[in-house]
Amino acid sequence: MNLKLSKKNLSFVMAFMLSVTMSNMNAFATDGYFSTGQGTRNKGMAGAGIAFMHSPYSAAINPAGIAFLKNQWSIEASVGLFSPSRNYNIIGAPTTPDKWGYFDANGNFVNDPRYSAFGLTEGKVESGSTTFIIPAIAFTMKLGEKNAIGFNFYGNGGMNTDYDAKTYYSAIIDSFGNPLPDGNPNPMANVEAPTGVNLTQMFMALTYARQFGKHSIGISPIFAYQTVEVKGMQAFRDMGAAGIPGMPVDRSQYVTNNGISSATGYGFKIGYQGELIEGLRLGGSYQPKIKMSKFEEYKGLFAEEGGFDIPANWQAGLSYDISEDFTLMADVKQIMYSGVKSISNPMDPQQIIPFVPNPDWQGPNDPNVMMPNPNFVPLGDENGAGFGWEDMMIFKFGAEFRQIENWQFRLGYSYGKQPIPESEVMFNIIAPAVNESHISLGFTRMMGEHALNFAVTHALENSVKGINPFDPAQEIEITMNQWEFEIGFQF
Repeated sequence: MNLKLSKKNLSFVMAFMLSVTMSNMNAFATDGYFSTGQGTRNKGMAGAGIAFMHSPYSAAINPAGIAFLKNQWSIEASVGLFSPSRNYNIIGAPTTPDKWGYFDANGNFVNDPRYSAFGLTEGKVESGSTTFIIPAIAFTMKLGEKNAIGFNFYGNGGMNTDYDAKTYYSAIIDSFGNPLPDGNPNPMANVEAPTGVNLTQMFMALTYARQFGKHSIGISPIFAYQTVEVKGMQAFRDMGAAGIPGMPVDRSQYVTNNGISSATGYGFKIGYQGELIEGLRLGGSYQPKIKMSKFEEYKGLFAEEGGFDIPANWQAGLSYDISEDFTLMADVKQIMYSGVKSISNPMDPQQIIPFVPNPDWQGPNDPNVMMPNPNFVPLGDENGAGFGWEDMMIFKFGAEFRQIENWQFRLGYSYGKQPIPESEVMFNIIAPAVNESHISLGFTRMMGEHALNFAVTHALENSVKGINPFDPAQEIEITMNQWEFEIGFQF
């Protein structure tokens, strides 16, 4: 390979990939919102193979993997076509004002319009934006017999929804079509369409790996860049501390429709790979939480005033050569979403409402209809409501067959219980990452020192259904399935 030509081509390809990626990198076949794998070969096994990595993309999963690559130079570029299908379904009509109220000490229902319910518009809505182009590039270089360096440019996560509807909206005000009893209009009446979120994450990693006999270790310093845009969440602006006595900050204008916000951060990943006995390999990697700068334009929505760090995660696995031409792999991966408050904080209906009925209200002539909620925790606060995601443990299995000369065939299966509890469906309408099972197929066609790679992954449809926390008469069901096709070429 001509080094001068390669560097020139690489610079052009990287610039092109950067521009395309930041405009299209919205989502992937996902473990929560993390990608199932990195590189076309790895995706052909549903992300399994941390102990069996043999491409420049190895470093994105296990930095130690590039130590065993044979070529002095190796470059791989890929492009994926990602197609997610997601929808939400509001089941049941909103509770009408004649049924607003409470039960007294004797168990009798007392109609009181101050105890308002906020039901959503009944029906099923499909998300738009169903096709995304996702490029990536990586290269490695050997330094002598035992050392290697590499570079990876890739996306490791994202989520996108684009509902052409006023999702968080209710036309019901009171029995007479008037403002709510506290004198304010229904906050949901000002909601705009469309509704959704567009989160993108891009990573650049430099890698160094060293081989020690049949073992290797590696480390990758990582630069992370992410953007987010949120639309249609006006109904939650009143939950951002607007007009609440004693609240030092009003973040209500930083909840929604503020354009694209960006954040950066630095982290690292470490990895090990080695052959324990003939044909049996062990691999593992760990990436601590990456502290990101704040999404300033959405500091009234995300906890910790716009915090959205990259969760810590690890992966470990074994690969075993059944024969010279047949290898099996089994991995386990954990993503610790609970370490990021904006992702893991639950929504508590008793804390997110800024005003509650005044128990000392004397009737229609008393202006003190409502009072500040003593338990109110505004959105954007350190303990403000988030998406309520739980940690994910994912199990991955893969196989590679090499019986036919110049061909390699792969298949894989991945399962991890989706991270969204039934109690958290309200916020997760815009982030319905409920997939659990992924099935993958792939192949490589060797062409001398080069290789053409292909992979297809299908995330089987899954859904989560739960009660609307602001109107128990309704259920909310969120559903998603995904297809991803990727083609790559290794030089």
